Amino acid sequence: MDVFRNMGQSFVAKIIMALIALSFVLWGVSGYFMSGSSGPTVVASVNGHKITAAVFQKRLQETQERYSQVFGAATASKMAAHPGFSEDVLNGLIGNILLGTEAARLSLQVPDSALAKKIEAIPAFQKKGEFSKAQYQAVLTSHGMTPAQFESMLRESLRLQQIQVIPQIVAHASNQAAQEVWGWSQEYRDISTVTIADAHFAQQAKPDEAAVKAFYQQHLTEFKLPTQVEVQYIVLGPQDFVGGAAAPESAAATADTASGVHNQAAENAFQAQVENFKDRLFSSPDGLQSVAKAYHLQITNSGLLTEGKVLASGPFADPKALELAFSKAVLAGKNSKVLTLKNGNLLAVHLLHYHPGTVQALHAVEDQIIARLTDEKALQLAKARAQTLLAQAQKAAKVGVLSDDGQYPLQVHLNVTRKDAQGLSPALLNAAFLAPAPQHQVPSMGMIRGDNAYILYAVTRVMAPAPAAINPKVTAEIRASLEEQRGRLLSAAYLSDLRQHAKVKINATQLAQAARQ
Repeated sequence: MDVFRNMGQSFVAKIIMALIALSFVLWGVSGYFMSGSSGPTVVASVNGHKITAAVFQKRLQETQERYSQVFGAATASKMAAHPGFSEDVLNGLIGNILLGTEAARLSLQVPDSALAKKIEAIPAFQKKGEFSKAQYQAVLTSHGMTPAQFESMLRESLRLQQIQVIPQIVAHASNQAAQEVWGWSQEYRDISTVTIADAHFAQQAKPDEAAVKAFYQQHLTEFKLPTQVEVQYIVLGPQDFVGGAAAPESAAATADTASGVHNQAAENAFQAQVENFKDRLFSSPDGLQSVAKAYHLQITNSGLLTEGKVLASGPFADPKALELAFSKAVLAGKNSKVLTLKNGNLLAVHLLHYHPGTVQALHAVEDQIIARLTDEKALQLAKARAQTLLAQAQKAAKVGVLSDDGQYPLQVHLNVTRKDAQGLSPALLNAAFLAPAPQHQVPSMGMIRGDNAYILYAVTRVMAPAPAAINPKVTAEIRASLEEQRGRLLSAAYLSDLRQHAKVKINATQLAQAARQ
């Protein structure tokens, strides 16, 4: 695939690069699957189909190149540096394989006639508006491709397009749906609201001493302070082998001064020492000193670590590293097993101090319990009062009943639209616009939970434009938008379902190393 990087900006180049994005499964990925490499590094597998590091790195580079064409080299470089970039690229490869496998399962075919029609319609292969076989062969030859290679790629892309069309067909939207969306967006509503705050019932909801003590005894585990530890740790990675400095005397690597070869030498030296590092750690279980000395590593104190609470930075920002610090072996005073961090480095820890969790005394948490019980009871009382007033107002078909004779102020909001909420919360606005329009001058009423309060609302008037008022062009645009949104959601759901039923294995260590190279 290196040949494509020299194609420039020609029309056929863009076509071929687009085909690559769709048909990597057939030509790019399978090309590496069937390569002569005796033992390729595998970053992932999908139903037994292996994605090698070479495939993954090619796709990483090609994706960054495509981003460069769209966003510019500087922006593309920043995007590629983002931690999620390599994961997104791998997911794209996995998705392509899943779609290719599903297309094969469904026995989807592309007839020769359809393939020929597609090729003949490509302007780069035409002369004076007509397909030219000589032009076709000349263009492909100039880009280092044979007709068989190009047609194989095109056939596979058309085959995958067939399976991608399925969600688009299901996503069809009617003119009626488009008109309903337009009318829905143009509505005006008059909305009255009443707020019944929890705080109104706080005094009534305050618990007595017996209730506080009972709650404390029933929830002792909630008031237990978490276990804490302080550990020593060492981290080993390729950076420790620059110039061969970190390796034991007999295993030191000779690194080239050129940065690319230098980095590769360090990576190779690191990989060569992974098992040795594990063995040394296992053979010296009572401390990290001998291992650190062998690899010229610094032993670092973690500071106080709390079980279940990751740090903001450093190795213990990784949940798995935190779990390692609280593992049985570490708490027993032994060295931990070796953990591969997300960046591919190796981590080992050893216990310094252990602080077991203890239950706090009642007097230390009494105020907390009182506040919690008060809030819970006040919420229940507010909800009960709101439900009562709503039922009474609906029975009387009168908005004024919601205010309980003025005890709760009634707020009136006229000509509210989805774009002009007039201070209504998004949740209240959504509920009010989902409520049915008033019938026979009877308001449509309901309630929602707001911020520490229940909100009663009544829709007293709805003004909506007639469907005939919509421009047919607008209807068509809304239909297209609906179908696009539905298609994206269905395609994502379809691919997600395929993945859930597939055997997908990702080698996190090899993935991190391949992304770093």
